[in-house]
Amino acid sequence: MNQSNFDQLVEQICAVTVTDPEAPLVDLGVDSLQTVALVMAVEERYGVEIDPEELAEPALTSSAGLWRSVQEKLSGSLPTKAGN
Repeated sequence: MNQSNFDQLVEQICAVTVTDPEAPLVDLGVDSLQTVALVMAVEERYGVEIDPEELAEPALTSSAGLWRSVQEKLSGSLPTKAGN
């Protein structure tokens, strides 16, 4: 998967159009419920755990930032869900 595919996931879950992956999700119209749904979908699809506190970090407020975080978790540089 790449950034474009990840943007498609964001668009599908949040019912928005990602025109700039670096744009904050809130600027695209993503609300808190959509954010929760997106986090759950990402965790399920990639087998990673995203701490809700991480989402307060400015670097993770965009599709690109969230995708970078997922990539880091998958590469083993950050902890993943136990048992995966």
